Order: sequence, then C-alpha cells, then structure tokens
Amino acid sequence: MSSKAVQAQFAAGTSSFATRASRGTAWFGDRLSDAVKLTLQVRFEARGFDEEKFSAGPTLIIANHVSLLDTLAIRHALPASVRARTATVGARDFFAPASTDRGLRRMIRTLACAYVTNAYRVCLIGRGDDMGDGIPRISSILRDGWNVILFPEGTRSRTGSMGRFRMGFAHLASATGAQVLPVGIRGTDGLMPVGSPIIRHGSVMLRAGQPTTIGHGESSSDFLLRMRAMIEALLDG
Repeated sequence: MSSKAVQAQFAAGTSSFATRASRGTAWFGDRLSDAVKLTLQVRFEARGFDEEKFSAGPTLIIANHVSLLDTLAIRHALPASVRARTATVGARDFFAPASTDRGLRRMIRTLACAYVTNAYRVCLIGRGDDMGDGIPRISSILRDGWNVILFPEGTRSRTGSMGRFRMGFAHLASATGAQVLPVGIRGTDGLMPVGSPIIRHGSVMLRAGQPTTIGHGESSSDFLLRMRAMIEALLDG
C-alpha cells in the first residue's frame, strides 16, 4: 500500500472498515493487545464502560492523552460489540510517512501506518482546532453509526498534566448531535512514556463518566470547558 493510499484510506467514510482485510487486521490488533497485557502482567482496571451507555447512538469518546497506548487501553475497556464499531482519530503527520522519508525508512513507515490504520480503524487528520479536513470526515463516520475515539489535546502530554483542549470535538458534537463520553486515563505513561519504544510492566486505570450532549444554546467553548472538567474529575476520583 502506498503512502498516498494510506492517507486517503478513510476519505470515503467507513467503507474501508467493512473489508475482510480490515476486519481481520482489527481482530489481530486486539488479540496482540491482549497478548501484551498478559505477557507483561499489566494490571488493568476499567470502570464505567457499560454497553448501555452506547445504546443511544454513535458516541464520541474523548480522553486525556499521555501515551501511544491510550487508544489500545480504551479499546480494551470497551465491550466487544462496541469495540467492533469504534474508530480512532490520529494525526496524519505522526503516522503517515513524511515527504523526506526515502528508501527502507519510507517502506517501513508506510507498512507501519497501514497496519495501525487498519488494526485500530484510524482516521488520519490534520492538527489544530479545525483538524484540517477532519471535521467533515469524522462527522461522516459518526453519521454512519460508528463511535470515534478522539484526544482533544491533539498530542500526548509530556508532564502527565492535561494540555489545552482543541475545539474540534466540541464542533463535532454541535454539528452531529452525537453524545460525548468523557474518559480519564492513568498509568499508560508509566507503561510507555513519550519517546520510549518499549512497553513496561505497570498498572492502568480507566474511568468513563456519563455520556452527554451539547446543551441547547450552549456554546462550543462552554461545552469544551464542561467536558474538560468532567475528565479532570474522573482523574481525581
């Protein structure tokens, strides 16, 4: 698969999720995550991920971001039926090959990007408050009945404290009417800190709050602050 094909993979909404190859890679990715957890004896605890919370329709799952393992942790916490229809948002400039990559480096990054985008159903987007072309594409995924994992900070925290939230998720909630599920993640940065290629032994705790929608007359800015406060409370709980 070429780098251009990888970057364009989700341009047609969720059609690529339904292919046999994509389903198979997603299954393998989840089994690999299970194997890593067992091999390293990771102590994993997740609360509040009841299947009923997703019964109202497509859900935007937002969380603090401290490690590359955060997506895997959330997927592991989800009920199997919910996980099967859950995509993830990722930064294109992090996963996709750079224009300066050449030869073996470009091939390795292209193959790695293809695996990640299929295994974890990743929609590659730009960064910033408007997510580049991300909002219409993620809106399409939500309207197709899929849940979406998104990290409002847009990058991993280097300190463990939450950084500034970008406006993208609030705009999505306003545009689609999708409910938003706040999640607090602790411990994944101990397993795989920023910059480390090695996964270590440790404990992970995830807490999910109550799904909520943007209120009538509530601005995107106020909704952002409300959801950030909910995640902070989950981390402190």
